[in-house]
Amino acid sequence: MAATRRLGGPGYPLVERVKRSVERHRMVKRGDTVLVAVSGGPDSTCLLDVMARLGDTFDLSLAVGHVDHGLGADSAEVASRVASESAEAGFEAHVVRAPDLAGPNLQERARNFRLGFLSTVAERIGAARVATGHTLDDRVETTLARLIHGAGTDGLAGLRPADGPRIRPLIEVRRAETRTYCEELGLAFYDDPANHELRFERVGVREEVLRAITERWGVGAMDAIARSCERLSEDSDALGGIADRLYPSIATSVESGVQLATPDLVKLPRGLRRRLLEQAVGRVRDRSGGIEAVLDRLEDDTVAPASFAVAEGMKVGVSSDTVVVDRGHAAAAESVDRP
Repeated sequence: MAATRRLGGPGYPLVERVKRSVERHRMVKRGDTVLVAVSGGPDSTCLLDVMARLGDTFDLSLAVGHVDHGLGADSAEVASRVASESAEAGFEAHVVRAPDLAGPNLQERARNFRLGFLSTVAERIGAARVATGHTLDDRVETTLARLIHGAGTDGLAGLRPADGPRIRPLIEVRRAETRTYCEELGLAFYDDPANHELRFERVGVREEVLRAITERWGVGAMDAIARSCERLSEDSDALGGIADRLYPSIATSVESGVQLATPDLVKLPRGLRRRLLEQAVGRVRDRSGGIEAVLDRLEDDTVAPASFAVAEGMKVGVSSDTVVVDRGHAAAAESVDRP
């Protein structure tokens, strides 16, 4: 890895805060190889420099990953600069040009490609962690965007400091601070014009929702919302842990899917029922609201037999004895079988 930067000097207070975040959330272990995602913007530029300054503290080896999404006229130039400056600093750089991403859900497809690339590189070089430059602002924006779409506790917790191999060392740092850090240390960065395009949801939340909040309640409102994110994350983990312990005693694997005991489910609060059902269904986006319909039916004292469509061709059958998640049937809409 590159020669480690000294800890003292310009920007050191921010480095110390990041160090505390890394330690508090156990983001790394001594000796880890960390792949740092660098877009070339102020957040990721700050992140790479801070992680380099903390290299000796945690005995880290760092590498750089960059995706040229090809969405801007100067994207190739930015990719070249990230690669050359990373190499000059002594970091192994991994750069890729994304395929044509034109079409609907542009940001989501770009994100999926980026995460897939970073995961592949991390596996290839033996990196235990992938560090991204998400800040406190990103966490708050994510929570508000998900609130608009009706997310549950897990979603409203927003971006977690550590999520599997992904870590976010700047999660307690404000976006404006990363820019100030780069300016203080003379680090060149790229301002992506897409960060100001209102057609993107995240930009709309930032420019229209958060701007109104901070104008009315002050900049401290951002920190307050971030504290709520943290508490939601803690509650989500607690509920998830309880559900994980309950699941083996309530759920049984059957030929077509999973069967849960209705009498055991109805004894539980709705929030835990939802988590158990979601665990049985798996990681799908239930846009049709089938799980909520099942929960409504379980609140009916008679628990009259019914069948509900969920997602990806799954169906959930409900009776007074069992709830069966059938993964082998395709169903496009809800159908209710009355006795």
